[in-house]
Amino acid sequence: MTVQELSKKWYEQFNVYATDLYPGRYTPQFCQELAEQAFEVRALAKEKGSFIVAHNYQYPELQEVADMVGDSLGLALEVKKQQAKRVDFSSVHFMGATAKILLGDATRVFVQGDPSVHGCSLVFGTNHRVIELWKKRHPDGVCVTYVNSDVRTKAMSEYISTSRNTHQVIARAAREHTGQILVLPDKFLGAVMKAKAVSELGVDPERIEIYTTPFQRFHASCYVHEKIGDEAPDRALEEHEGAELLLHPECGCASSCLYKLSQGKLPADRVFYLSTEAMLERARMSSAPSFVVGTESGMIYRLRKELPDKIFHPISTQAVCGYMKQNTMERLIHSLRHDEFEIVIDDEADPNLEVIEGRVIRINRALAQKAKAGVERMIDTK
Repeated sequence: MTVQELSKKWYEQFNVYATDLYPGRYTPQFCQELAEQAFEVRALAKEKGSFIVAHNYQYPELQEVADMVGDSLGLALEVKKQQAKRVDFSSVHFMGATAKILLGDATRVFVQGDPSVHGCSLVFGTNHRVIELWKKRHPDGVCVTYVNSDVRTKAMSEYISTSRNTHQVIARAAREHTGQILVLPDKFLGAVMKAKAVSELGVDPERIEIYTTPFQRFHASCYVHEKIGDEAPDRALEEHEGAELLLHPECGCASSCLYKLSQGKLPADRVFYLSTEAMLERARMSSAPSFVVGTESGMIYRLRKELPDKIFHPISTQAVCGYMKQNTMERLIHSLRHDEFEIVIDDEADPNLEVIEGRVIRINRALAQKAKAGVERMIDTK
């Protein structure tokens, strides 16, 4: 395929599947630029031996140029299986760090930006001191931490979880320990998964606490999902008769939806709390012709592309993550050319923090090993 052919293909494809998500973005000229960049990305990837992965929330062009598209856990597991000598992540920083923890020294891992700005509101909203104080108050307590977290928070936690299996991890922690269980950092996901752990797996609700902090600047939630307010699900189901509602558990409407479901105010057979990968699975097997999707807009593009015979509506056209969207073709090319930013596990690095030194992000080896133990428990939990 030539640059011109790819440019034409992308212009048509992006405007079919993403024109409402990114109005005015995919002009003929811009698609020509993207096609030229795509050829350069693939040439550099071949030269560097890189396996390129993109999170579901990335722009369409990054999903198209990647070797694999998926959620944070799926990407980490796939790169481990690939045993590539180099991996370039189009995601937020902590996802690359999770992969590096699993891969160790055998694979070089790169992300496309400085983690101090190329991060996540869940990470910026987590206060390590609050966790330390909770552990002092609860010496027998354990932490169940969502995988969307920084390395230090993972290292402070006995268990790591995904948006798909947090309730199962909570139940495992309850079986293996007698103390309190702190679920963190996302308060909305925590509320949904606490309810599931109690109702489906019989965990004592009094043993489960959701992370909170007295400091307003440390407010742990996904700011994109939080903007999806309490009335959005009702409005979406009214506007799209017969559609199923696929909600990520991080959504700001999480708690109110649970209450409405329990009161019969929302149709239980049309509302589903799902991880992004589970959304794809549900849509694929469901007989419903259309779906309202409550998560970041990048996922809509993937759903439409992979299931073109079904209709997908974003619950909000404003659900766009500024952190994820800092990944661009230009930054990917820059990283491939200049080997920036590489995540390195280092014996001498600060034992408490990920440290940026030039083009390298250093993680202390002991810290990485502590974090890895919880990640491996997450993978083993069914």
